[in-house]
Amino acid sequence: MPDWPFIFFAAAMVFTSSLYRFVMVDKDFASDDVKMVTRKDVLNFIVGKNAFVILFSISIFIVVIISSSIFDASFLNINFLMEILTYSFFVLGSENIIYIFHNKSVEGYASGSKRDEIEDIKIGIENFKDQIPSLIMICFLLFLFFVIGFRPSIYFSIFYYTAGTGTLIYFKKKA
Repeated sequence: MPDWPFIFFAAAMVFTSSLYRFVMVDKDFASDDVKMVTRKDVLNFIVGKNAFVILFSISIFIVVIISSSIFDASFLNINFLMEILTYSFFVLGSENIIYIFHNKSVEGYASGSKRDEIEDIKIGIENFKDQIPSLIMICFLLFLFFVIGFRPSIYFSIFYYTAGTGTLIYFKKKA
C-alpha cells in the first residue's frame, strides 16, 4: 500500500496522544497523582508522566515495526523509527501545551467482566469529546508534515517537545 506510512504515522500520533491523555487526565489513573502534586513536585510529576509515555510508546513502536517487517522488510530500519519518534515528540510537545488549558479529569471505564454497556458508551463519547483539541492538533500536524511537506529533524522535534514540557512546568509552578 503506497499510503501505508502515512496511515501508520497517523495511527502512531493518535496512539501517543491517547496514551498521554490517559496518563494525565484519566480519573482512575491520574487523580491520586494530581492531588499529591505540590509546586516543588511539578517537575517530577510532569517529567515522570512524559517519560512513561515516551518509553511505553517506543516499546510498542519497536514491537510493531518488527512485526511489520515480517510482511515488508523496508519497515525494519532505524530511519523509520526516528521518523516515528520525530512525529511523536511533536505530538507530546503539543499535548503538554494543550494540557495547560485543557486539563480537567475524565471518567475512566469500569473494570470487571460485568459492565454496563450504555455507561461505557457514554464514557467513550465523553472521552472522545475531551480529545477533540488533541485530534485537531494531530490533523494540523498531519497537514504540516504530509501535505505541506515539512520534514523536521529529530533534534528540532526534541527541542519543540522540551519547549512544550518547559512551558507546562512553568505554568503549573505558577498555579
